[in-house]
Amino acid sequence: MADDDMSNPHLLSPPRANNGKERRNPSITPRKFRRFFTPRSRVPTRISPARQALQDLAIPFVSNRYQTPAPSSPLLPSTKDHQRDENIDDLDIRLPKRRKFQHTPDSSPCRPSLMTNPIDGRMSPSPSTRSALLSPIRSLHSIQENIDSDQEESEDELPSQPKPLKRLVPLTSRGFAGQLAQRQMGGMPRAGRSFMSFPTADWRIHTADFYSRPDDVHSCVSHDGPGRCIPFCAAACHRNSLTAVGDEEGRVRLLESSGGPAEPFSRIHLCFQAHSNAIIDLDFSDDDHRLATASGDQTGRVIDMMTQTPISILQHHTASLKQVRFQPGKSNSSVLATSSRDGSVQIWDLRCSGPLVQDILAPQERETALRFRRPLPKQGCAVNSLYHAHARTSRQVQQATAGQGDTPSRRELPARIGDVSVTALQFLPEGQEHLLLTACEADASIKLWDIRSIHSSRQKVPSALSATTPPSSHLNWRPFGISSLSLNTDGSRLYALCKDNTVYAYSTAHLILGHAPELSTRNGEPPRRRHNAVTHQGLGPLYGFRHPSLHASSFYVKCAVRPERDGRSEVLAVGSSDNCAILFPTQERYFRDELSGAMSALNLENSTIATSNQQPTAIAPVEPTVRRPLFRTNSTVAISARLNDDIPIVKMGTPLVRGHESEVGALTWTNEGKLVTAGDDYLIRCWSEGREHAEDLRTGGEGEGRRWGCGWAEVGEDWDVPDDDED
Repeated sequence: MADDDMSNPHLLSPPRANNGKERRNPSITPRKFRRFFTPRSRVPTRISPARQALQDLAIPFVSNRYQTPAPSSPLLPSTKDHQRDENIDDLDIRLPKRRKFQHTPDSSPCRPSLMTNPIDGRMSPSPSTRSALLSPIRSLHSIQENIDSDQEESEDELPSQPKPLKRLVPLTSRGFAGQLAQRQMGGMPRAGRSFMSFPTADWRIHTADFYSRPDDVHSCVSHDGPGRCIPFCAAACHRNSLTAVGDEEGRVRLLESSGGPAEPFSRIHLCFQAHSNAIIDLDFSDDDHRLATASGDQTGRVIDMMTQTPISILQHHTASLKQVRFQPGKSNSSVLATSSRDGSVQIWDLRCSGPLVQDILAPQERETALRFRRPLPKQGCAVNSLYHAHARTSRQVQQATAGQGDTPSRRELPARIGDVSVTALQFLPEGQEHLLLTACEADASIKLWDIRSIHSSRQKVPSALSATTPPSSHLNWRPFGISSLSLNTDGSRLYALCKDNTVYAYSTAHLILGHAPELSTRNGEPPRRRHNAVTHQGLGPLYGFRHPSLHASSFYVKCAVRPERDGRSEVLAVGSSDNCAILFPTQERYFRDELSGAMSALNLENSTIATSNQQPTAIAPVEPTVRRPLFRTNSTVAISARLNDDIPIVKMGTPLVRGHESEVGALTWTNEGKLVTAGDDYLIRCWSEGREHAEDLRTGGEGEGRRWGCGWAEVGEDWDVPDDDED
């Protein structure tokens, strides 16, 4: 039979040859690649909620879950339902195999769930499920309980999800505290009348917490003999809490202002001899490694603070120096400027080598155990000079006898007759560090210089970029000089302390009116001024600060700004001849009403802050057609009352009382926000912030010597009144 089948060709199946379709290897898609080639270490171990829900709905899980077990023996107690039968062999136990199921009514989600015995692997119902099986009456209730328990168990198995973020409650719904915060911050811009453009916050919150204790006072004792010496200047370090103070004997003493018990402020941290004459001004470099001094012996010095020895001698001036300032920015503390009574400003570069100076004595009281090789100091190299930076005009010569000029002290060398003392210097912040501001004793005009190109002609006559117009009240009375300049935190405002007992505020963006490429900070380095360029007009003061206790009767009275940093607000501190320092808030939102009211009533024809439409010309005061009589007076109290101001005058100030008994001249802010003041009463005082201590000194009274040797901020009787006692 087999042979017949082999002989019949029709009964044989055709050979399986190529049927025309090429057989290729299976393609690898990204999904397949991730499925088969993903390492197990990168596979997530926790199952996602969506995947867990899909597994709960699968047929094998539902079938195994809702199988009906054999009824248990009624002789056994209910607590032993899950005990193992010892007669059953472990090998006879077979786990249910995984097999395919079809959708039938038996696989209902309402069936009770089972539990797996961890000992023998059998599927047994839970205790609540067994009670439901034994009692058909409770089956309906038990089914619902099982469903709830299953949901709880599934929720426990799922990974915990992060709780949703709670919605922030708006300030308007937070009661009295929210309303108070809204009034202090001015509200939020929204529809309706809830936004307050002028908040009702009290400006005294920034100045009322300053106080000083007897331990915060240092007395300047003379090192040359018995008695005490007057401190002339002060400068704080940028990166630590030390403060340098220069006195009339030429010594520099460092004081620790942190207030620790191990080293109080009254004890000298370090002291060394820098000059043989009085030190008029000090300034630290950005890294605090160098200290620049300006002395009454017609020289300045740059001192290495690691060894307290001079590394450069600045000696091109012919009179006593007034101020010294390091240039910020990329110069790396190698460029500085000095001003003098001879009317000149010198620009020094420490990177330029000069001849050695042989007549500098070694510092005295040096410990011999140090044994270091002290290099000889070099003579400073002046890379640029501004002679006659503020020359007097004809009107200023006639009115020179009307007011007291910058007279030297008992240990300073006087200047030549006709020289105008340059009393203040200030570099613009980083990015505009090539611009230098100067002020003098003759008038309240501030000049802006480009130290890269001072001379605009071949005659080597210095020409400023711009000069601000003095206040119009000075034109009607007499000129007043400026003793100090200071910038705010962002460099947008310049504060100038004038001899008319006013601190004027200028806009640094409008120091040059019209096209001013020198002030631009875009496209790299700003261009230099053109040849034969004339001096432009600058914007006058925007407003001024005054206080009944602010009297600047000498050019030793200075001002300083605490930068807004580390949660501390910006505050302007000014010395005074009225035996106290004055604190002014610089936030313009506190006196916005005064500014808007004065600007609306301003006459732009005769105002000094109006923009001129004329071509830029050399600045010179206009001679009046009718000469006004000049009155000489020694009273500084009536000067501000006689001035006819055309700019807003802000009278929000807080005096620091009982701290000094004589004129407060030099002052500085430490890196911790503390104020250090130096007075002619031979005392140097450190002022800290503390609301409870300041309130206790204001309200505690003189009993038991509580106020002895202390000082505090005087803000008025209504400040410390509790809220419950207010009418």
